Amino acid sequence: MTLVRWCNIIPAMARVKSADSMDAVNAAAAPPTRRARAQATRSRIIDAAAAVFSEFGYAGTTMHAVADRAGVAVQTVYFVFHTKAELLVETLRVIGGGPEPTPDVMARSWIGRVFAAPDGAARLAIVCEEGSLIYLRLAPLLPAVVAAAPDPEVRAAWQRIVDDRREGIRRMTGLMAARGELREGLSAGLAADVLFGLHRYELYLAFTREAGWSFDRWRAWTYLTLCTQLLPQEAASAALDAGSPALEGLELATAIPGLGPLLPFEWGGGRKTGTV
Repeated sequence: MTLVRWCNIIPAMARVKSADSMDAVNAAAAPPTRRARAQATRSRIIDAAAAVFSEFGYAGTTMHAVADRAGVAVQTVYFVFHTKAELLVETLRVIGGGPEPTPDVMARSWIGRVFAAPDGAARLAIVCEEGSLIYLRLAPLLPAVVAAAPDPEVRAAWQRIVDDRREGIRRMTGLMAARGELREGLSAGLAADVLFGLHRYELYLAFTREAGWSFDRWRAWTYLTLCTQLLPQEAASAALDAGSPALEGLELATAIPGLGPLLPFEWGGGRKTGTV
């Protein structure tokens, strides 16, 4: 290649590189789209609503108060959510979903892990590890939900949450039954009833708020109880023992020893009665 050709090519390459750099700068500096701005506003309103509902309850919450907390006009709150009942319902959905605020609970990643788990103990461990966090996130909002129960819109939305949860549990215990993971003589339907009745927000509130248990202790007790109720005895013992594969990588593993005298066996060769 001649020197003349190189002299022609080098400036052209520089212009391309400069153009690429400017495109990158322009992309980084580009203002957010209308959709992105709308989503950001929606998120601010929901965060504000969660704080106001938790602090003042359903009756004490006004759309003006939420707008002030979110830093938007009250007309914006009405435009996005229409009614206070709709705002509460959407707040429950988003806050309950945590990092995955999809309305379809069964589409969340941790649910996928439940169904992909190798055995019943691992399924129950994930439910208690991840599913319990929903109650922890929603706990400050539950008094508002109870107070709003007479509202048909709120009542219907809460019933949909309950129905979806029950259907998901039925699917899980149906899988456990099909794979022989339930204790002998226990049907998938009865197992679903037990899981639905024991792993619920009413018991979470009773143990943590009224009995004074820590969240981790209640979560560990729930796992212990579900294992002993649903799994064959040998599988339940293995699921609760130190070093159980079902608990590997879960916070739940550190809470089990703290159940102390509630454990039906000695933990790791010697009973430990530390607090949880």
